[in-house]
Amino acid sequence: SEARQSSLTPYEKCLLSEIAGVGTSKRRYVYTVAIVGLYGLLERLVDSILENYIGIISALVDRYDDLPEGLKKNHVNLSMELVKAVSEERHRGDLTASQIIANLHSCLSGDSIFRVNAPAFVLHRGNITLRKAREFLTALGIEAPARRILIMPAFAKYFAAADPPVDIQSFQDAGLERLLAPIDDLVERRNSVAHGIIDIDDIETVDLLNKRCLFIATFADALHEVLQQELLSIETTCRHSQSLGRPLAVFNDHIVCFNSDKCRIAVGDRIVAATGDALLPFRWSAVINLEVNHTRYQSLDITSTTQFGVEVGFNARKNHDYFLLLERP
Repeated sequence: SEARQSSLTPYEKCLLSEIAGVGTSKRRYVYTVAIVGLYGLLERLVDSILENYIGIISALVDRYDDLPEGLKKNHVNLSMELVKAVSEERHRGDLTASQIIANLHSCLSGDSIFRVNAPAFVLHRGNITLRKAREFLTALGIEAPARRILIMPAFAKYFAAADPPVDIQSFQDAGLERLLAPIDDLVERRNSVAHGIIDIDDIETVDLLNKRCLFIATFADALHEVLQQELLSIETTCRHSQSLGRPLAVFNDHIVCFNSDKCRIAVGDRIVAATGDALLPFRWSAVINLEVNHTRYQSLDITSTTQFGVEVGFNARKNHDYFLLLERP
């Protein structure tokens, strides 16, 4: 489509133009556009999701020293690599070498206002493979084995809708990697296209390409959800949260009853449950409904001991610890 072609890099557009110029068949051309465009989308999604995460987590903490250890440990060396890439014109971006150094100084000098060089954490040569995506996460201090990625809600929904459905829990760790194989397969196909190697018998139908698009979108959603879990681990311990403790009771998996003598809560606020599960430690949603004595309220400003019920969008449990989150800064 015109929208997809407009999102391609100049190199990708040139490649497609050359292929079309030598009389490539329509089927081969459509396949080439789809593979090159879809890989380009994957790369931009991974980069933007990780950079946005760094921006949000930097705004959540008061000081650079409060950031995760993994991020701080790798920030200096990766910033120096970014300076080198900018100087050698290997990096397309808005930051200059002097700006990168100034940002690094703001972090290391203890300034109350600091700026992390987020692009340094997604600097890469070559393609975004599954291994490379994991290396990006590791540099941020985040471990993301296949099981952690695959149990995220996005993939749970994707595999539940598969024909036949796939039960992630039934897989041993060694067998989970193949479920993520479409990522590296896309990279291989993109490289083959880039070198003009297109086997007519290997060209996928439009239906298969649509399924490939859905997988890439699901992978991006799952990556976002992994990072959301990391953000919640910080948000529930900082000044932007209020502990609700453990509930008095939970009804129908979605109605959670609390007792509090001081609480401000409204429909639409974010409520989080800490599950204690190492791979999926948090569940969260907006507050759907609030009730006191079977009467619904849009908001509550509790100043004396009050029992109230909260309807949530996730499966709630009585043995979870609950938090109310204020708006992100």
